[in-house]
Amino acid sequence: MKMISKAIRDMCSRRQPFALVEIAEASGSMPRHQGATMLVRADGSIEGTIGGGLMEKDAIEKAKQVIAEGTDAELSFDMSSKDAANSDLICGGKGLLSIRYYSGNAADEQLIQALETVDKGRLYICGGGHVSLQIARIADLLEIPVTVIEDRAEYATDTRFPEAEKVVVDAFENIDITGLQEQDMVVIITRGHLGDRAALTWAVQTDAGYIGMIGSRQKRDLIYQKMMEDGTAEEKLQKVHSPIGLSIGAQTPAEIAVSIMAELIAFRYGKL
Repeated sequence: MKMISKAIRDMCSRRQPFALVEIAEASGSMPRHQGATMLVRADGSIEGTIGGGLMEKDAIEKAKQVIAEGTDAELSFDMSSKDAANSDLICGGKGLLSIRYYSGNAADEQLIQALETVDKGRLYICGGGHVSLQIARIADLLEIPVTVIEDRAEYATDTRFPEAEKVVVDAFENIDITGLQEQDMVVIITRGHLGDRAALTWAVQTDAGYIGMIGSRQKRDLIYQKMMEDGTAEEKLQKVHSPIGLSIGAQTPAEIAVSIMAELIAFRYGKL
């Protein structure tokens, strides 16, 4: 949604009309899920995607009509019909697209806040090392807002993490970030056991839907044991993903980051 939000700001600043296309209903196999959104300008250029192919092409043409007429519209689609089988619509899904007109006036900027709070979990990375760098870069490609938390000032800079919305310099024992929600994700990947344990102690007290910690099972068990001795309830630790990431044989920082981000994608789409 980040690029769509940026595009909305741009269109509103220039007072230019646009349309938002959203998958309002969906059943069966689909390239994108219900709620996926695409911005369409009057010239047919877009930000985002609802899945590509002829469905998206038809949606763009309908959106251009919506912009020209200044009225909302709906567009049904069926990827399971005989006609779809003779085209590129081979997924097999059915559904409805909602196409809404916006004039581009200042009031439409309120859309940005609404878009940024729908189906858009935030990622909190505890640690600023090599793997964290790669995670932040991949998260930026996926348009996931990132906050980096690191206790070493030289590793916690905007220059080092240009993709992050926020970089926090503080001891992991002093993390004072609240308000995490079920769609939010915490990745714990500090430089040592003590930092991991401190960050995990904070994370399990939040409402984050995903918490993952890097390391071996032996390290995990030692950290869990110490945390329970210090008063952390065992059930809070049961939701932690550790070792973190999908098992793909990753070795380099970039490969490890891919395995972690793959697991986060699975979480976002309810596949864990």
